[in-house]
Amino acid sequence: MRAVAMLVRGAVASAVAFCSLSVAGAAGSPLPAGWQASNMKPLSHLDLPGPRHFKLSIKQANGRWYLFVAEGGGAADVPLEGRGFHVVDVTDPTNPKLVATVPVASGSGQLTHHGNLLIAGVQNPYEEGNPHPREAPFAKQTPATNDLAVFFDVSDPARPKELSRWRTRGWATHRNVYPGGQYAYMAAWIEGYKGQAVLQVLDVSDPTQPKEVSRWWQPGQKDGEPARLPPNGLHGQVTVSSDGKMLTMGYTPGVVNLDFTDPTRPTLIGDLNFSPLPLVGAQAIHTGLPMKNGMMHVSVEPTEPGCDDSTSWAAIVDNRNPKKPRLVSYYPRPAPPPGATYKSFCEKGGRFGPHNVNGEIHLPDAQAPGDLIFMTYFTAGVRAYDISDPNMPKESGWFLPKIGTWESGDRGPEDVLVDTRGNVYISEGHAGGIWILRYTNPKGPKLPVTAK
Repeated sequence: MRAVAMLVRGAVASAVAFCSLSVAGAAGSPLPAGWQASNMKPLSHLDLPGPRHFKLSIKQANGRWYLFVAEGGGAADVPLEGRGFHVVDVTDPTNPKLVATVPVASGSGQLTHHGNLLIAGVQNPYEEGNPHPREAPFAKQTPATNDLAVFFDVSDPARPKELSRWRTRGWATHRNVYPGGQYAYMAAWIEGYKGQAVLQVLDVSDPTQPKEVSRWWQPGQKDGEPARLPPNGLHGQVTVSSDGKMLTMGYTPGVVNLDFTDPTRPTLIGDLNFSPLPLVGAQAIHTGLPMKNGMMHVSVEPTEPGCDDSTSWAAIVDNRNPKKPRLVSYYPRPAPPPGATYKSFCEKGGRFGPHNVNGEIHLPDAQAPGDLIFMTYFTAGVRAYDISDPNMPKESGWFLPKIGTWESGDRGPEDVLVDTRGNVYISEGHAGGIWILRYTNPKGPKLPVTAK
């Protein structure tokens, strides 16, 4: 079934268009025209101030639901000052309301949280014109001590309070993860590592004074080590095993399992390397996410428009033996919607390939992938995949908002998160704002609903 809407009313008939930069009281706007969907239904849309909306997280507190939406980017041609994150009340998913905007100087569009601690990533502006700016964006910058992350108390989600800043000699942190407990896992561009991100583990038991515990890098990353191709780097995210003894992550050129029994000395258990890879540096292996039954989602992020990279793909890996992960299957690539004027998304222009999945598996109020996984796909929108048989993943639904041109800076949806009520949240990147959807496939796997 396919639905096309020019302007949807019904569930959002009482919504008011967002027309100012007022922080409190902004409510859901009418659904933007031109969306298409199969087995997914939009409930609402909320415009938000700022140039780009990216990483998502969610928290239930005092009977209300709050969505954290990171604002930022990382593009060298867009000023980074003043970015941070928005707090949106999504208690009623048909009428989301902006309740707070928290500035973070040089905010990178990245955040992670658990419990009452939220960590916002920071990225210092870099200079274009390096030989390979995506592989070593800070190669021309003299090392200095900078803020690389800002820590907040979100015990009252509508009023976050800054606690501290992580300062070290470096330039940025990106897809960091705080799963609760003593440690936070940072994808950090720090001095001494060819300008590419490495794993940096912080002790945050006292979040007012975070301290480095250890770091780990791929052979060839550290200054003085022989470089190897493809360029190595950690994009994130890091997932911790239930017993706390193993870290699993995508880390170009593959996926990596680390022994974390001694947090001061992470050591390699096993890995699986992929080739060929798009030459996009640290983000080539974008995601390595453990799923149920020992399976693992792995995906590659494209960077060039019009499929000018090596083919971007998403795959399932069997990680039951962490010493020897093995490739199981590839996801099918999305096809254009009925009536499209292009034969493939490659012809449409813009970036076409996997990006983020609903991977906030450490959050008690977010759903981890079960028999369904949701994946943002840039110009192909958001895709739901049935992974009940890991040997044969298949598409089970999709949502495609109207996406502007690559030249205008519109890249398509950026992040996706699913809460335990069954609501699917999508950040719209440069197009601005968030969508809230419901998965509706009556024949596919069901989204478990465990909260109201």
